Amino acid sequence: AGLVSQTPAKRLSTEDDGASRKRVVRLTPSPVVTPVNVNKVVSLAAIKLPDTVVSTDGIDNSQAAQQDRNLRFAEAGAGEKRKMVSLKDTGGPPPAFERMQLGLGGARAGSIKGTSKELERPYLRLHFAPDPATIRPPEVLTKALSLVKQKWLSQADYAHASEQLMSIQQDCRLQGIQGSIACDAYETNIRISLEKGDLGELSRALSSLLELYHAAEVAGQEWSAQTNEFTAYRILHGMLSEKELLQKASSAIWELRPAQRSDPDIKFAIAVGGALMAHDHQTFFKLYASAPKMAGYVMDFFVDRVREQAVTALVRACQPELEVDALKTLLHFNKRKECFRFLREKGMVMTADKRFVDCKKSRPAL
Repeated sequence: AGLVSQTPAKRLSTEDDGASRKRVVRLTPSPVVTPVNVNKVVSLAAIKLPDTVVSTDGIDNSQAAQQDRNLRFAEAGAGEKRKMVSLKDTGGPPPAFERMQLGLGGARAGSIKGTSKELERPYLRLHFAPDPATIRPPEVLTKALSLVKQKWLSQADYAHASEQLMSIQQDCRLQGIQGSIACDAYETNIRISLEKGDLGELSRALSSLLELYHAAEVAGQEWSAQTNEFTAYRILHGMLSEKELLQKASSAIWELRPAQRSDPDIKFAIAVGGALMAHDHQTFFKLYASAPKMAGYVMDFFVDRVREQAVTALVRACQPELEVDALKTLLHFNKRKECFRFLREKGMVMTADKRFVDCKKSRPAL
């Protein structure tokens, strides 16, 4: 619409003769709008552009530039192949390392030969075969493992030691190394995880170590002098769950060779399993007090469960009270304070002098 030349029109009322009049406001004539046909296709080729037209994006839209682009696309559409220039004989950079996916249909264990001389490297979650220049060969892995042990004794940095051990194990798997180097790496990992009480890391490393022991047995070789010790840890590890005690412990004992059954470490683990199955708590705690090597660390993961079972049986069988000091000795606590805290956490009710457990009042908590 055109511009208004006067004040906008309003409806007026007059009282002269009772009739209503309208004041006509004259508007400037509007320009004639030509209707646009939306279905009409306009060819861009028919539009003539100036010789030098540059868009706001910096693109040259001149007619010469458009013709040049049309010519290039026409040649590409005609199937013309570009010539490849080789840098092999021109002193160019070496070809990049070809990435290959790990697993089925890709790179397999033993197909990589490492060349790295670095003693330490971070553990990586790989989806593709790594560059051999980043993988350490066996002689370097031996030195790297010795360095991890030295740093653990001097610094006791569990996060660093765990990562370095996992990277050593990774290099062993990628190169198909099994022997004593791989066994030593997993055994060291198990010892450190036992000291820190890391059950998840213990389970992971113990499972992989048992696979190496089985491979050594199939090959008719002995890759580790501590095979019986860690086999005993495996038997004890199977006692973590009360529901799976019979299945896992019995299965591990059944797989033992006749020569292994006479080993002191394995005999100890079998005795612990027998005491648990018979609910012989007194024998269990005697064995716990005399556990060889690092067997006591493994038993620490389930000793509280056995303590709770022993307290339940004693409270139900004894009247009227149980002495806290006697329970401390029986349950093999180092301090009376630890025993007292354990009993209170399990809902036991103490007498006024804190010296005895009131069996009658404590039964509802069982």
